[in-house]
Amino acid sequence: MTRQQAPLLRRLWQKTGLADNRAEATLLLVAFVDAVGRGLFLAGATFFYTQVVKLSNVQVGIGLSLAGLVGLACAVPIGRLADRVGAGRTLIGLQVWRAACFCVYPFVTDFHLFLLVACLIGAVEQAVWPIIQALAGSIAQGASYVKTISKVSVVRNVAYTLSAGIVALIIGAAGGKTAMQALLIANAAAFLASALMLLFARLPAPAARAEKSSEAEPRRPFWAQGQPFRDKNFLLLSLLNGFLSLHAAAMNIALPLWILTKTDAPKASVGVLLAVNTVLTVALQLRFSRGGDQLAIAARKQLYAGISLAGFCVLAALTDTPNLWLACALLLLCTVVLTFGELWQSAGAWGLSFGLAPERERAYYLSVYSLGTTVMAIIGPGLLPIAVVEKGMAGWLTFAALFAVAGLAVPILAQRASRQPAFVAAPAEAKA
Repeated sequence: MTRQQAPLLRRLWQKTGLADNRAEATLLLVAFVDAVGRGLFLAGATFFYTQVVKLSNVQVGIGLSLAGLVGLACAVPIGRLADRVGAGRTLIGLQVWRAACFCVYPFVTDFHLFLLVACLIGAVEQAVWPIIQALAGSIAQGASYVKTISKVSVVRNVAYTLSAGIVALIIGAAGGKTAMQALLIANAAAFLASALMLLFARLPAPAARAEKSSEAEPRRPFWAQGQPFRDKNFLLLSLLNGFLSLHAAAMNIALPLWILTKTDAPKASVGVLLAVNTVLTVALQLRFSRGGDQLAIAARKQLYAGISLAGFCVLAALTDTPNLWLACALLLLCTVVLTFGELWQSAGAWGLSFGLAPERERAYYLSVYSLGTTVMAIIGPGLLPIAVVEKGMAGWLTFAALFAVAGLAVPILAQRASRQPAFVAAPAEAKA
C-alpha cells in the first residue's frame, strides 16, 4: 500500500465507520472504483452497440450470449487458479485483462471485432465476483464474512447508481461516438486503478500456501477434479440459488414489460419502482445479512427469499386491474416484497457458498456455486418475458409455486451438504 493511499483508507474506515479495518477499507475502495468503471459501460452499452458500432439487435444478442457462454466455461478454471496463486493476485490479473480489452473497445467498428472483444471480456467477467468473495473471506479472518461481502455489495450498488446518472448526463448532453469512447477509456482506467490499489495493498496469503501441506496429505494436481462437481447437494444448491436470483430479471425485465404492456399503470412508474428497489437494497442489505455466517440461518434466508419472491409473483399477477390506484399500490408493494426476496437471497447465498467451501479450495467452490446464477443470468432475460409476461396470471402463479418450492428445498439440501466430510469444519468456521 502506498503512503498516499494509507491516510485515505484510514479516514474511510475511521470516520465513516463503513469499514472495520484497513484491509476491508481497501477492498471496499477497490470494489467502488471497479463498479464505477463497469457501471459507466453497462449504462451506455446499448447506445454504444447500436448507435456507435451500428450493430443490429440480433448481432448484439449473439455477441453477448457467446460472451456469457465463454464466461461460463472459464469461471471455474480461474477459481482453481486463484486457490493456487491467491485471490488478490488473480484479481489483479483479471483487472489488467479487463482494462486492456476495454482499451480496444473504442476501435471496434464491425460485428466480428465486437464478437472477439466481447468474448475476451466475457472470459473473465463471471470469475470476478467469486474471486472478490474469496478475497473478502481472507480479509474477514474470523469476523463476519457475510457482513464484509454485504458492505462490498452496498458499495457496488451505490457506484452503479452514480455511474448510471453520469452516463445519462453525458449521453444527453454530448452523445455521439467521442463521448462513448471516453466512457470506455474511463472504464479501462477504473479497472487499472483498482489493480494498482490491490498491487500495493497488503493482501492475505492464499490458504494453499499459508498452510504447508504435510507429507501425509499431498497437494492434488491443478487439473484434478474436486468435490463440488461430485456432490449433488452442493450442485443443487447452486441451481436453486440461480433460480432464486431470477429476481434480477424479474425486476429489470419482466416487471417493466408487464407494466408497459399488460397494465394501465403510468409508464413513469417503471423508473419509480426501480429507484425504490435500489434505495431499499442499499439501505437494508446489512440488516438482512445479519447472522448469515451460520449455515442454518443462511439456508433459512434463502427460504425467506423463495417465499417472498412467490409473494411478489402473486401480487404482480393482481396488478392487471382497471383500478389505477389499486394497480399502483400493488406495484409498489410487490416491488418492496421482491426487494426483500433479493436481499434474503443474496445474504443466504453468501453464507451458504462460503460456509460450504473448504478454505484451501475456496475460490474453486465459490466459482462452482456461482454457475447457477450465471446460467440463469443467460437464460432469464429470454425466459421470463415468454413464460411469465405473455402467459399473464397463469405464468406469474406458476413461477410463484416454483420460487416457493426452491426456497423450501434449500434448508434440506444445506443440512445434507453440511454433514458431508468435506464440509464438517465449515459451520464452526462460519460461526467464528
